[in-house]
Amino acid sequence: MSLAYWYALLQKKRSDLRRLESCEGKLSGKQGEFSSNANLMTEPILTATTWKGTLATKFDDIRIDGILASYQEIQTTQFNNVFTILSNKIQQIKQEIESILATIAQLEAAMAEASAKH
Repeated sequence: MSLAYWYALLQKKRSDLRRLESCEGKLSGKQGEFSSNANLMTEPILTATTWKGTLATKFDDIRIDGILASYQEIQTTQFNNVFTILSNKIQQIKQEIESILATIAQLEAAMAEASAKH
């Protein structure tokens, strides 16, 4: 493959890397927002003056055991999984970039050697 192909591939991989790193930063900000809103899952707090009784208790149980638990699952496990996947992909692309740079260096050295022989 030509040197132009490898330079184009290098440019694409660097662009992919920038996009993933940008995505990781934005997602980190969203995780912070998400975490700061966890308390809203149990709002408003039910009291004797707002709502009481068996239905209120069942409703509160649903909010805590269902909604809040799911929210916390997203906040921890699911966000962590996404960050792990992103980090792995970023590392993979960095390795690909290093490999492409090595290939380009080899091709340039071969071209220089061929040019020197003529």
